Amino acid sequence: MKVTMIIPSYWGRKRGEGWKKGDVIYDHPTPLDVEGTLRRTIESTSILNNKDFQLVIIGAATADEISNEVEAKITSIMKETLVNVEVLFFSHSHLSKVHDYLKKNKKEGFAQILSLKGYSNIRNLCTFLPHLLGSEVAILIDDDEIFEDPQFIDKA
Repeated sequence: MKVTMIIPSYWGRKRGEGWKKGDVIYDHPTPLDVEGTLRRTIESTSILNNKDFQLVIIGAATADEISNEVEAKITSIMKETLVNVEVLFFSHSHLSKVHDYLKKNKKEGFAQILSLKGYSNIRNLCTFLPHLLGSEVAILIDDDEIFEDPQFIDKA
């Protein structure tokens, strides 16, 4: 059975910049100039006995103008974090390709529900991406979770 674990990770402007009008509102986005909890969450997968799953990180930015920085930040975290599972990344540059594909195939109506803005749209991506990957099971967790139970995957 193919399993995909999805971790949406929400990132905002640097602490000194704060929120600006037009930014997407999330309850606690990680400022770009802090470490955040994503690395710790990814590293905690090392305790899991069953590592037969794909881990997909979804990078969401509170503002379009920081999207590239968010991609760079998460990519850096992923490269520096050693784990024994396949880790994939999905963010705005990847979403743009999905939207292009939908438009090319005259299915652009679906693009509005596949977005990196807003919790409901992120949840749509959390189910859409495992489907694209051929997964039978999708496990959604937050980027501030820590695995303590080695049997978590099998129990989930």
